[in-house]
Formats: sequence, C-alpha cells, structure tokens
Amino acid sequence: MSERTSLSRRRLLRATGLSSAAALAGCLGGGGGGSQRVPTDVGEWPPTEYNEELIVWNWYDDWASWAKGAFEKEHGVSVTTSGYSSPNQWYSKLQSGGAGIDNIAGTTNWVERSIENDFLHEIPVDLMPAWGNITDRIKEVSSYQKDGKTYGVPESLVLYPLTYNTDYFDAAPSSWDVLWSDEHRGKIVMWDNSTVSCQIAALYTGQDPIRPKDYAEIEEVLKQQKPLLKTYWGDYEQAQQLFVNEDVVAGPLTMGRTYTARFKEGAPVHYTAPKEGAMYTSDLFVIPKSAPNPIASLLFTDWASQPAVAAKLFETMGYKPAVDISDQLSERDLKFTTWSDDWNLVFQETLSDDVRSKYDEIWTAVKAA
Repeated sequence: MSERTSLSRRRLLRATGLSSAAALAGCLGGGGGGSQRVPTDVGEWPPTEYNEELIVWNWYDDWASWAKGAFEKEHGVSVTTSGYSSPNQWYSKLQSGGAGIDNIAGTTNWVERSIENDFLHEIPVDLMPAWGNITDRIKEVSSYQKDGKTYGVPESLVLYPLTYNTDYFDAAPSSWDVLWSDEHRGKIVMWDNSTVSCQIAALYTGQDPIRPKDYAEIEEVLKQQKPLLKTYWGDYEQAQQLFVNEDVVAGPLTMGRTYTARFKEGAPVHYTAPKEGAMYTSDLFVIPKSAPNPIASLLFTDWASQPAVAAKLFETMGYKPAVDISDQLSERDLKFTTWSDDWNLVFQETLSDDVRSKYDEIWTAVKAA
C-alpha cells in the first residue's frame, strides 16, 4: 500500500469517526461545547476520531518547528506552532476563556494555577502508551494532579545551575559565593528576575528558597553583589552571548542555553550545582478546556513523549527530557545531561503570595540602589 493510499484511508476513518462523534455528542449533550469529544471520552488507543488541525504553544522553538513537520508527516494533522517568552502570555488567554490553543508546554507553577482555576482537561494517562516512558523522578516531583486526576504530562526538567567558563576556572566553582567575590569583579552576571535572583541569594545565605526567614539578609547580599556585576541579564539570548563572547565567566544560566553555547557556538562553558543547592522545575504538556482540537492534542502529547521525539528535544534545546533517553545519546551528550546524585537540588514549588511579593519588593529595592 502506498503512503498516499494509506493516508487517504486514515483521513476517511477520521472523517467518518468525527461524524459519528458529533452525532453521539449531540445526542448526549456532549462535552467541549456539545459537538466535540474531550480527552476522557477516548476509550481506545490510538484515538481514531480527531480533527486534522492542531495549535501548539511551546517555548522550545527549535524543537517545536521540527515537531510540526514530523507530527504532520506521521499523523496527517496540520500543525500551527507559536512560541512565547513569558508564561503569562498563554495564561492570560486561558483566563479570558478562549484563545484557541490546543497544546501548551507550561512550567509547573503556572500549570498548578491552571489546574486550581479549572482551565485544563483531565488527561487519561493510563490509556496512553507513552505515559510509561516518563521517569519516576519527574513524576514524583512535578505537580500535575488534583483529587487523583491527572492534568499534565511532564515534558522536561529545567535546571537553574551556575554556569562558568572552563578556561577561567580550573574546576567547577563549589559555591555560589563566586558571585560575591571581588576577585571576579566585572566578570560575573546575575539574572534580572526577582524570584531566581532572590532564591540564589537565599541559597547563598543558607536559607530555604521556598520559605525564607530573613528577607533583610537576602536584600543586603544582593545589594552587596550589585557593584561586582558586569550586568543583569533579562533575555536568554543576551545571557548566552555574554558567555559565548567571554564577557562574563560565571552566573546563572539555564542548562539548555549552556548546552547551546558550548556545543553549537563553541564557548568554553559548563554548569554545576553549588554545594548550597540549585533550583529546578519541570515543563508539562497540558490541554486547555478551550482547545478546539483536544483529541489531536492528546495524540500529540503521547507522540511527544516517545523516546526518539524526546531525544530530539534534548538535541535541539539542551534540556533534560522527562523521558529516559540515555540509550539514544552520544557519550558527550549523556555526560552533559547527567546530574550528579550528590547535588542538592530544590524543586521550584509554587511560592506563596507573601513570598512572591517580598521577593518583588526586594528586587525593586536592589535595582534602585
């Protein structure tokens, strides 16, 4: 059977199924506006009844561009992708009740907010073959369930490490105190982000970054650090280029940007988790209740959680997938993506309103100093 014949047959099955589903939903009153099945209506795998369109919002731009073509080729679904620079961009659209987004890769704390506000479809993970590919480590730390129901499928783990110049340092810095050392004045950088910077200061001063006790100390050390800095960075590309051009030798940078700087731009950089600890979080695939194509989104979520697809995420973006891809990586990449068991990693739980407000106040004072 030729590919064209096979594709035509699949589309015919979907069209027939959609008509049946629409008729059934109409009889039952239906979910998703009365004419559309929702993910928990799926009783078989793979689902045979889904629209041939899909709208994806994912901030791993390069991977999303590749996934668009690969998913379209494999499933005959027309995919539209859109990136975003701040989670608030998609969250505000869900708050407004629409936006027509089928699939979002969102950071844990924003996913938690979306679950609490009933913005997301429940996902029937027990039916999805790829659910078994998600590692126990990320299942245990991520927040994607409520009242025993699952609303997200982990996509990746995101570490906020200390990135450093391997030519400048003989060995990986063991402490965040490198960012407070006069020896490196003018060669260090800090993230222009109230939460990240305050949490690094909390770790540096021996405090719990989720529930700190001494805000005055956090503000004081950040003010002490300010004259030592080359700059604060507010854009990921800006930060990456500071390291690539060797304008700075140490500072917070994401694991993915460190990977890109090192292996795609040849910068002498690596990353580590200092002895005081480092923060990490997870990104998860979610399906908004306002999604126009929820079943196609469910199919995409399962497809994206297959090892070969997850490996592509690492190769293009440098972030650690939620799926174990160790048997698909080169020795170089396997070494880069392996986190030491000795590292003290702190999962980025959702901050209380009080802590978030205090961190914002501190950062405003530091920037104004």
